[in-house]
Amino acid sequence: MLRFKVGPFPVSVYPWFFLSAILLGAGNGFGWQMLAWIVVVFVSVLGHELGHAVVGRLLGGRPEIRLEAFGGVTFPQLPKRPGPARQFILSFAGPVAGLLLGVLAYGLARALPPEPESITAWMMGRFLAVSVVWAIFNLLPILPLDGGQMMLALIEGVRRRPSVALASWISIGVSLAVAGAVTRVLGRPDPFLLVWLGLFALQNFQRARAAGVHDVPPTSRAVAPQEDALERADVASAMEDTRAAVQRRDFESALAAAARLEGAGGPFRQAAALRLRAGIELARGNNESAAVFAGQSFSIWQSPDAAVVAARANLRAGAEDRARNWLRRALEAGAPLAAVRADPELGSIA
Repeated sequence: MLRFKVGPFPVSVYPWFFLSAILLGAGNGFGWQMLAWIVVVFVSVLGHELGHAVVGRLLGGRPEIRLEAFGGVTFPQLPKRPGPARQFILSFAGPVAGLLLGVLAYGLARALPPEPESITAWMMGRFLAVSVVWAIFNLLPILPLDGGQMMLALIEGVRRRPSVALASWISIGVSLAVAGAVTRVLGRPDPFLLVWLGLFALQNFQRARAAGVHDVPPTSRAVAPQEDALERADVASAMEDTRAAVQRRDFESALAAAARLEGAGGPFRQAAALRLRAGIELARGNNESAAVFAGQSFSIWQSPDAAVVAARANLRAGAEDRARNWLRRALEAGAPLAAVRADPELGSIA
């Protein structure tokens, strides 16, 4: 993993980000054009995520950026969950930053025209295209894209209650509609785009089913969402395998156990797998990655265990304020106050 900072913002870049860039630019061959293409994608995606990070900082957060397969994600680390208006602005900031990068590239090309057929001319053209296309694509109302987050913020602002299930069903419809429209315009199916949109549709189907009960108004809610016995057994087995592997310092086997659990499907298993990854990273001393994985786990399934791990990881990373915020979320999610106060590590900030 590549780690660095852009101003106050920590950035983590995973190897599969570069692998996905190579797949997207396979038509460029494997010479200088491929290297230039990777640089263009890297700068474009990072610029997009910095848009989110800057606004997150203005809203009082301590944003962290992660570049992964086919894009990136910014964790704003806000003191509290943003309201619909702030969430809309936070989500919109990324595409705006991408469009501004495209405008900047266009202005530079007009003010200082590069030599035709030069590397600079090639890169400027690709940079303009990637920045603008990526910004427009992210504005599609499909979760988890920025446009989907903006749609969710609008819906929740109007309905004044959680609406993840409704937004997920809309995302499925938009994914299918976009796939059909692009196929009709091109006159042939684009396998890569269809697989991508299909994954979005599947992800939103799982999210809609998991979130359906949460979105029901409190007056009509009868049963809280629960994991089934098979899911609990799978998680317990993976936890045992992971714990044993970590005790042997066999981190590859531990990660493999977490990956098997995640591959079994379902939000409960996925959240538990991310929580296991967070524990593995803690054992390896990679506190920042542990905090990211625990935060992702909590965003899928708000278990107190995930929030406790996030608090522990942030505390070890020296981010005491973030650790306190996560500890507060853990208590809100049901972590026993007495147990937290008795924790030798977390008790000092409880």
